[in-house]
This record gives sequence, C-alpha cells and structure tokens, in this order.
Amino acid sequence: MDKETLKAVKKMKEKYKNEKPEDRVSRWVLGTIKWHYDFAYIIGSGALSVDKEKFKNLADNKQEYLIKTCSTAYKPFKKYLLVYVCYLFGAYYENCKRNNIKFETTGIFLKKQLNNFFKMIEKFYNSPDKEANIWMPLFDNLFEKKDLNINKNFFLAHYPPLEKKHLDSIIYWFKDNWKTNDAIKAIFDTARNYIHLEDDKNSPFKKITEKNDWENTLTFSIESDTKSYKNSVITSKLPLRYTYFIVANSFIDKINESYLSSEPKKFMWKVEDLVSKIIQNGSNLEREVKQFEDLN
Repeated sequence: MDKETLKAVKKMKEKYKNEKPEDRVSRWVLGTIKWHYDFAYIIGSGALSVDKEKFKNLADNKQEYLIKTCSTAYKPFKKYLLVYVCYLFGAYYENCKRNNIKFETTGIFLKKQLNNFFKMIEKFYNSPDKEANIWMPLFDNLFEKKDLNINKNFFLAHYPPLEKKHLDSIIYWFKDNWKTNDAIKAIFDTARNYIHLEDDKNSPFKKITEKNDWENTLTFSIESDTKSYKNSVITSKLPLRYTYFIVANSFIDKINESYLSSEPKKFMWKVEDLVSKIIQNGSNLEREVKQFEDLN
C-alpha cells in the first residue's frame, strides 16, 4: 500500500471511528446497494474509460447510450423498496448482536431504524458528504456534464415520499411476516451474514478489506454460513459484492406479492396505494449493462 493510499485509509477510519451503530448499518446498506449501481451500471457501461476528448469523438449512438445509461441507472432501484427494508432490518439485527443492543420488533423501534436510514439518504441528497466512502467523485463531472446528477440520483431512488401511514404499513407487514415468509427470511439472514463478513475481525473478507486489497475485495467469494444464518443465500458462484443483486433479483416478486396479497394477522395494516405503485413500476435490476464499445 503506497503512502497516499495509506493516508486515505487512515483518514476514512478516523472519520467513522465513533459512528453510531444505526448510522453504521444505514451507511453499510447504502454502500452495498450503491456498489451495484456504481459497478454494474456506471462503470459497467464503460463510462470511466471515456475522457472529454474521447467522448466528443464517439459515434452519436455511443454518446447517447452512455448518457442515457448513466442518467437513468437509478430508476430500476426504486421498485426494491420492500427488499431493502428487509435487508436493512437484517443488517441492523446483526449489528445489534455485535454491540449488545436488544433488537426489538416493536413498531417504535423499527420505525426509528427506518427513519434513520431515510434521514441519511436525505442528507446525501440535499447536502452530500463528498468525502464519504459511498460517494463517487469521479461521477460528478462525467463527460464534462454537471447535470447528470449520477451520485444524487442514486439517493433519490431510495428516498420515496413516504408518510407515516406508509411507514406503518411497511413495518406492520414486516412484523406480521418476517418469521414465516421465506423471501423475507432469506433477505434478512443474507444481510446478517454479509455484514458479519464485513465487520467481524476473524472474517476472511475483513482481513482483505483491512489491507485495502482492492482487487481481491472485488473478486472475493464465499459460501453462506447457514449454521449461523440459516436462510442466507450468499454464494461462492458470484463475488460477495453481488449479494444485494442476488437477493433483489431472487426475491423481488415474492416480497412484493406478500405485501400486496397478505392478510393482516397479528397486526392491523393495509396495502397503501403509494407503496403498491412504487413496488410495481419499473424494470428489474440488471447484473451488468452492456459496454458502449460492444454496440454495433
């Protein structure tokens, strides 16, 4: 590790050394989702291989493809509202265990975590911390176009205009189904397994990230720890960083069907029109987009 990289790593560790547990989880959840946004869509399109001069000399269809791909990459992420809520709660459950905090399934407790998550998103959207590890400065002036808002749009996609009644509907649907619905259990336990790999000092993945071994961080894979996380679907067939995509792609239909079709059991809640609209609109996430150089 060179001196500049070492300095940057040290600065980042100092920045987050006193981070509250709930903020750690919110940032981690956003970071693991944004990894897919950054790498599968923006970087995957080949955008970072194009400087100002090269972009000007590209064929029109390739310019149009890059601009459209990068400026609309955020849209498919919107419909995964219920997926990332379950993912957030799973990660927070594991973080509570790590910090000897009691994870409560009361409406008040869960709403606090959800509000904290959306509050962090709001900050990134309105007054972004551009030194944070989930902000990509290279995207801010891509193709010398400052109006693409590539970083901000990611946070916009995860900041739906939810009111109290919408949050209550989601939380009490979760409370009614988290112990019985297989899709919720898989997302919940996978998030637990993943954040454990990220934070536990004895984790093989933690040992890689501690060294700031960028290349091996991207390629690291491992099988799920089903002894500790019974329903985890982490797989060694894909890099660990694809985990959010795996759960989102695998369980979006089952999760949404549960919300739209389940009858209230122990708790009173109803399907809210806004939530229904959000989760049923938009295309599915792609594992990776086509590179502009592969266009005819």
